Amino acid sequence: MNLAFLGCGYVANMYRLTLPMHPELELVGVADAEKSRAENMARLTGTRLYANLDEMLADAEVDMVVNLTNPLAHFETTRRCLLAGKHVYTEKPVSMNFEQARMLTELAEVRGLMLCSAPCTLMSEAAQTLWRAVRDNRVGPIRLVYAEMEDGMVARAPVHTWINEAGTAWPFVDEFETGCTVEHAGYVLTWLVAIFGPVLSVTAYADTLMEDKVPGQCLAPAADYSVACIKFASGVVARMTNGIYAEHDHRLRLFGDDGVLAVADPRSDRSPVSVRRYYSLRRRRALLPWARRLPLQSPPNQRQMAKYRGSQVRDFCRLIADMAHAHKTGRKPYMNARFALHVVELTLACQNAVALAAQGRMPYYMTTHPGEIQPLDWAV
Repeated sequence: MNLAFLGCGYVANMYRLTLPMHPELELVGVADAEKSRAENMARLTGTRLYANLDEMLADAEVDMVVNLTNPLAHFETTRRCLLAGKHVYTEKPVSMNFEQARMLTELAEVRGLMLCSAPCTLMSEAAQTLWRAVRDNRVGPIRLVYAEMEDGMVARAPVHTWINEAGTAWPFVDEFETGCTVEHAGYVLTWLVAIFGPVLSVTAYADTLMEDKVPGQCLAPAADYSVACIKFASGVVARMTNGIYAEHDHRLRLFGDDGVLAVADPRSDRSPVSVRRYYSLRRRRALLPWARRLPLQSPPNQRQMAKYRGSQVRDFCRLIADMAHAHKTGRKPYMNARFALHVVELTLACQNAVALAAQGRMPYYMTTHPGEIQPLDWAV
């Protein structure tokens, strides 16, 4: 399948470096509103430089557009791509507005096109290993989940020095204005929705703890902390936090009757997955002080993971490759538009918790269904 990158900013470098892991994918061109970034990416990839989106969409060689634009531009750019008959893989979220995300989902379905969204870490070794442990009942029935997406004191970190291998600076202003919930919640929500099924309701709170993230610059308002209690149709309850103020903590813990399953960092494809079991001693019921690390499930013919600067290592192109295979065989992609829409609705309910509460809509009751996702064949 022939791809084109729309947007050549910071994250495009991760796609560039992991793309060679999937020889069935071919990058044919790139475009960006900032010409210098597009020229740089075209030089690094040896591909065509499109003057704009119209020129990209007019290229009959392009089967799929990988939408790496600013989140606020996702709706309009994805809509234009779908109307032009292109499949779309978009960075998260599908849209910053839920009704717009629903419109894109319906447009893709009406036109028989694939629309999928990052993150694709559900397809990783860590996620599939955790899911296998749940299916194998390693800690008994799961009733409670704690998901932490705390990134530490990012606003006081030397973010001006965060420059990737392509020479592109981390867009900290865009990140702050988008909000950490939209940026990070998907890493755990995609896993939890796949493993435990659709969400019924969420009760959330969000706030801005630091107004002066960029000294001397007034930023568009976006919560830098959120906490949510999520009720799944299966009966599982999850507590999720997202923030850029408290100490760094990316732990995902699944509490069962007989113990706890834990993932150190769901943002890393090969993050350690461990199990701790309960023991009884006299009147006490406590967790063993040591954890047993589970061997990671791995696909056959596993390729060497591409490395890049950053705190996590993952394959950004897993789902894009799956979309190519789905296109070839006529099946649906692993994480389709309906799944992405459910995750977007849940994410935005957490991000916009205060506004929803003011409207009398908190708890928020979900209106979408993600469909059912099965574990990958190599993890069964």
